[in-house]
Amino acid sequence: MIKRYDFSGSPKEIGRQHGESMKKEIHELYNKLLHFYTDYTPSSDERSIVGFTGRYIESTQKHAPDLIEEIDGIADGSGLAFEKVFFMNCYDEMAYYNQTKDQINGCTLFLANGRATTDERTYMGQGWDMEQFFYPVIISIAPEKSSANPKLIMLTHPGIVGGAGINEHGLTLIWSTVKAVDETTGVPVTLLIRKVLEGKNLNNAVHTLLNTPQASGYNYIVGNIYGGFNIEATGSKERIIYISAMHAHANHYEDDLLRQYEIRPPVRSSNTHIRSGRMRQLLENNFGKVDLEVCKNLLCDHANYPLSICRHVVEGESDSVTQAALIFIPEEKLMLASDGPPCEAGFDCFPLQG
Repeated sequence: MIKRYDFSGSPKEIGRQHGESMKKEIHELYNKLLHFYTDYTPSSDERSIVGFTGRYIESTQKHAPDLIEEIDGIADGSGLAFEKVFFMNCYDEMAYYNQTKDQINGCTLFLANGRATTDERTYMGQGWDMEQFFYPVIISIAPEKSSANPKLIMLTHPGIVGGAGINEHGLTLIWSTVKAVDETTGVPVTLLIRKVLEGKNLNNAVHTLLNTPQASGYNYIVGNIYGGFNIEATGSKERIIYISAMHAHANHYEDDLLRQYEIRPPVRSSNTHIRSGRMRQLLENNFGKVDLEVCKNLLCDHANYPLSICRHVVEGESDSVTQAALIFIPEEKLMLASDGPPCEAGFDCFPLQG
């Protein structure tokens, strides 16, 4: 089972608890991230790699000052400098540091609700596909009583303040990486999705995603007990669709306009198209029958193995793995997560209240 941590208090206190509880793990992940980017850019050193993400601090301070405080708390608790912890929270944006490496991992998302499900409830899920050193943790946050922010629970990594999650209002966010050419110095994705999870409803979520400058392109599915929406976004443009029954997405733009903003690495990945298409096929085959067991089966699918929805490491074919598979049921404020590929690990329940 993935280890769960429960933090509470002010942003600085939450960060300090985070840093103290995972001090060793934060330092280990920092060093592995540093070596990962050094390996692909041998001429770089620690100063230039960490310094690259400093471009995002000003925008984050303006739009998410509470998360700057939380990162500062993590730095105090872990003994790792603020700039280094902030760099860790920009692990996805670091793809822009060296664009000769295709660093897009293979997360596959889905939402089903209404007529697509057996009970008309909303079900959301995704594979969390990362390099093997990115081991996951579950973090729940209970803000201080004077805060308007809701309690939430999410899957993330040591030192990282944002991830896929659900809050006490049932607002749920899952996401996948899509790299765009119009990068900005906006807010990094791990921080932006955490701000979304501070909202009460879908309107709050859309407002945050449309009015907060983001550093790059991503795809978000946000849902609650009533339904959900998908936002494809570049650094400067977005496409929103409301999900009335079911939807699937992976790591490429599907909108014709946004597709022209997508970064084309030297070797383009084809499996993102196969994974999203396969997830749609499975949803269509189970239309009207989607329930928790069907959701589990969706995330265990091995079509196009090893670059499948349930991803595995195979030398020469796949160097990343499904570190966790996630299922969210907004009505129950419940997250289920597998500790590794779900075909092997099964799912454990993580209610909002531990």
